[in-house]
Amino acid sequence: MNNKLIAARKARKITQADIATYLKISQTQYQKRETGKIKISDQEWKDIARLLDVSVEEIFEEYPSQYLVLQKKIEILKLQLKALSLGKNI
Repeated sequence: MNNKLIAARKARKITQADIATYLKISQTQYQKRETGKIKISDQEWKDIARLLDVSVEEIFEEYPSQYLVLQKKIEILKLQLKALSLGKNI
């Protein structure tokens, strides 16, 4: 979760739908960015900061915990697939 971003958004009473519209993406796509399932691009960070009237540094979190968890799960699944392709039981 991008806790700093969420806090700044809520403090300004701006909805996920508002930011999604501003970024020209769906609310679902924005939600995935805010929760860390999709990485927020550098340009999106700048655009969101402009909308919230804050600096990027005030809302930026490089790797939200959810993103790290998903990355780790992907690594484990890749190892499991490799083991299966080699005919090994894990």
